Amino acid sequence: MKTSRRVAPLAILLSVGGLGACASRQTAPESPAVQPASSAPAAVMQSTEGGFSVALPEPVSKESRAQVTDVGEVTLHTFVAVRSESDTAYYISYTDFPPAVMAQAKPGDVVSRASMGALESLGATGLSSRPLTLEGFPGWEVEGISGARRLKGRFYLVGPRLYQQLLLHPEGKPPQDAEAFFESFRLDPQVAAMLSGGRRS
Repeated sequence: MKTSRRVAPLAILLSVGGLGACASRQTAPESPAVQPASSAPAAVMQSTEGGFSVALPEPVSKESRAQVTDVGEVTLHTFVAVRSESDTAYYISYTDFPPAVMAQAKPGDVVSRASMGALESLGATGLSSRPLTLEGFPGWEVEGISGARRLKGRFYLVGPRLYQQLLLHPEGKPPQDAEAFFESFRLDPQVAAMLSGGRRS
């Protein structure tokens, strides 16, 4: 099966302060305003429907929207927090693709191409990329730069569900909780088992 480089395009990255709104190559309605997050330590946010938990600064803006992709219309669920004082944005999303389509794709290809699609959507130049795993599920990490902004993203495929985790910040000024943000991402074991049918590769 031919897997599109745009298998998981970003809808947007919401903007506050110097962070520009980054639209994907597909048309999407305007996003509601996002309230800037405080500088207080991040709190663990759990999404029962999404089947994951992650440490994010509050408040978190949540949104679901339809997206047209090469494999049909899907729903993109996004969670965004912004620290305006440090010009930093934290982004989590998940999308369920048609199981029949995803069953024909190589998981490693899906996550690597999703990472390339994210760089393209943000107009970023890739600096590094590498495969990784999360609790036995295939993933991919990418770093890039777009103007004066640094991007780091991780992408995981759990059955037909693609998770995206992104952090944008000024070049040379990563937030203190950058590593904690990425390492805090956890899957709900029951949801992961339901999505994958017990298969992890």
